[in-house]
Order: sequence, then C-alpha cells, then structure tokens
Amino acid sequence: MGIEIIAELAQGYEGKPHQAAALVAAAAAAGSDAAKLQLVYASELCVPGYKYYDLFKTLEMPDAVWDDLAELGRQKNIALHLDIFGRRSLALAERICAEAIKVHGTDMANEGLLNDVARSSIPRVLLACGGAMRGEIERALKILNRKKLVLLFGFQGYPTLNAANQISRLREYAPLVAASDGGVAVGFADHAPVDHALRFAVPATAIGAGATVLEKHLTLAQVMRLEDHEAALNPDDFADFVALMHSCEEALGPVAKNAEDFGMDATEVGYRRMVRKHVVAVRPLPAGTVLMPEDLALKRTPATEALDEIAAAYGKRLTKSIEADQPITREMLTENRQ
Repeated sequence: MGIEIIAELAQGYEGKPHQAAALVAAAAAAGSDAAKLQLVYASELCVPGYKYYDLFKTLEMPDAVWDDLAELGRQKNIALHLDIFGRRSLALAERICAEAIKVHGTDMANEGLLNDVARSSIPRVLLACGGAMRGEIERALKILNRKKLVLLFGFQGYPTLNAANQISRLREYAPLVAASDGGVAVGFADHAPVDHALRFAVPATAIGAGATVLEKHLTLAQVMRLEDHEAALNPDDFADFVALMHSCEEALGPVAKNAEDFGMDATEVGYRRMVRKHVVAVRPLPAGTVLMPEDLALKRTPATEALDEIAAAYGKRLTKSIEADQPITREMLTENRQ
C-alpha cells in the first residue's frame, strides 16, 4: 500500500455548501486521495452556553448538502471522509456511504460513541490520537477491532511546536501494524506553519517513521483566512505537497525481505560494480602460497575479472606466482588440500 494523502478541509466550508463543494473539488484537483470535512451538529459538540456553540451552529448544513458532496466526491474520484461527533453525524455518514470516518481525539475515551461506530457499516475509521493516552488508544483498538483502522497522530497547536510533534510515537505501533496484516495503519496529521520549510519536512519525517497516511490542511486561499488556515496550504501548494510526498515515498522504497542485496535497484548494483575494490597481493607471492589476510589487500584496478570478495581468497592456494599489486582471479586459486 502506498502513501495515502488526505486533504483536511475541516470547518473551512464555514457552513456554506458552495464553499464545501469548492474545497472538495480543489482537493481532487490537487491529487489528494481523500477529502475530509467535519460533519458538525452543534448539539453533538457542546451544550448551549458554551462559547463556541453559536459558531458551531453556523457550520450546520442540510443533510441534502452532504448527499451532494458525496456525489461530487464520486464524480471527482476522491474519497469522502467525515469527522463525526455523535450518533446523528455517524448515521448521516453511513447513509451517504462515506468511505471513512474520523473519531476526534476528544472522543477517544467515549466508549458509547466508539461502540456505535463499531456497530456501524462504516468500513474504515481514523482514530485521532493527538492528546490521547496509551490506555485510551488501546481500549479504542479493542472496541473497533473489526474495522480497518488508522492511528492518526498529530495535533493543531496554532502553531504546533516542532518538538511537540513527537513523531517517534509512530514507531511504537509498528509491531501492531505488522501483526494486523493490513488492518491497522499509522498516520500523521501535520500542522506545521505554512510559511516554513517544515510544512514539507515534518510529514516527510513521518513517512520515514512509518506513516502510510498523511493528513494536511487545504484552504481555497490564504488571503481568505478560512478556519484552520494557519496550517493550510493553497491548492497549488497542496499539489506540490502531494507530488513531493510521493517522491519521499519513492525514495523510502521497498526492501526485499531475506534477499542478500535487499532487492537493490539495478543502478545501485552498477554503482557497486564500479566502486568495488579488487583483491590484490601485498607483495610478490610464489605459487603454492596458502593465502592469509596479511597477504592480501583491496585496491581498485583496471581488471575486469578480478576477485572482489577478499574472504573468498582466504585459505586458498595460489596456482601461479604473482607480483605485488597484481589482481587475483578465481582461476589463480585452488583449494588447499593437506
């Protein structure tokens, strides 16, 4: 499985159907594998009187709009992922056949909601692990063990301090990922400042740590200052990000297990041939000499058939006399028979 890139659109749609559609279209045009929006109903997030309750109310859109967004995703060949915060949003995500849902870190210990998710028809669940404790992650994994799961680390810090990313946590779950046979993956949600080179370097670091899913904020335009714009890329920059991350994945490359040469590329095999030193005599050696480490050295020579594995010469007997610095070939050697 290759790197999957999710365009995090979050609340950038601001409750406006046309803006939501524009974001999904921009995510598809930029080469994202999935577009993720927060499916917000204020009453699932907070109680009336909470300071952001009215803001959350403005993000609510009719169910028909979400139907339209799901259809747009199919037309644009991009998966639709939805953050859900309760039974109502979960039910809608099921009905419109969202390819995946995300359980926010605030609900990592919400066993009632996790059980609802476990019983749902949604095939894949992203578990936001930002701020989550080990025990909370482990309980969630047990409840959702029949789903395809992504443990998605990273959090929004406005800005997120680089050292706070602690990407090495991904490696802790490598044994779980390996044992799950594709049922569990680890990912990283990047929130590096958009005006810093870390916006590319941090997710690339996550790939090196084992992430196969990357989530990155996308906005229509920085000048619009939409929700979460602080860590969001413009569409053209996001397209560059997608291309660069796939290049990083290519550089990481597969390794052929148990293969002596790791399955190295043919160009590296050619490099090995070009730079390998040859086995040469350190001094004149008469025929019949049983070669020992002190008799041999490795040096580059113009020879084309010279031995390059020095250990293969140890203990062998010379069939002919040779001069100092003369390359040794296999034809010059025979087994030492006592």
